[in-house]
Amino acid sequence: MKLFGNPINGLVKAALVCGFISVMGAAPLFAQVYTGTLADLAATGGSLTVGDKTFSGFSYVASSDLTSFDPSQITVMAGIGSDGVYYLTWSGNIALATFGTAVADLKLNYIVSASAGSIVMIDQAYTGSAQGGGLLAVDETAALGSFGGIIVGQSHLTALDVSDPPAEINDVLNIVPPQTLLYVTKDIALAAIAPAGSLVTISQVSQSFHQVPEPGTLLLAGLGGGLLLFLKSRRQTRRDE
Repeated sequence: MKLFGNPINGLVKAALVCGFISVMGAAPLFAQVYTGTLADLAATGGSLTVGDKTFSGFSYVASSDLTSFDPSQITVMAGIGSDGVYYLTWSGNIALATFGTAVADLKLNYIVSASAGSIVMIDQAYTGSAQGGGLLAVDETAALGSFGGIIVGQSHLTALDVSDPPAEINDVLNIVPPQTLLYVTKDIALAAIAPAGSLVTISQVSQSFHQVPEPGTLLLAGLGGGLLLFLKSRRQTRRDE
């Protein structure tokens, strides 16, 4: 499954969204979005392409202890924000709910490639919670050559640290040297340790990719400038008529 959009319509929409946000001062919105389910992407070798980024090689390994996890109900979204930053997001119900002690684990793998430059930084964030003495950790590694290859970026999140940046001592968010192809693994660990019961959940986990300059920013800036020139030309033509 390979998902592509109409590039002309997508760019026009991106310019318009960016313009409205600049005027209104709102938080960044997604200008372009492509989605698929984790089950379909993994089973068919599918990919998601947005702007100069292609996300492929999706796979997952889920332990049997997970109380709630259905890959067909996990939506994977590739998007470019109005800020020019590229995002990859998993949304769905991932949970461990039990009495006593239990440990569950979910690994999400994918490959990201960039055709208009090199990736210089990665970051990640999640939406979730650990209640009743539960523990939650999201570890991410970006490697060269293969999954488990030479690690050039890593991030560690917990129930008290839900996003990077800011980076802690053990995090290496900058990719040095910058790369056009990375093998990324997210390792989500959930643990229940309370006899009275624990509930550990994640509903969304996101990744963003940064280049210098951001190719999405250049596209949106170019389209915005072109739109302004077009409107200026139209006004001049009307005055001359």
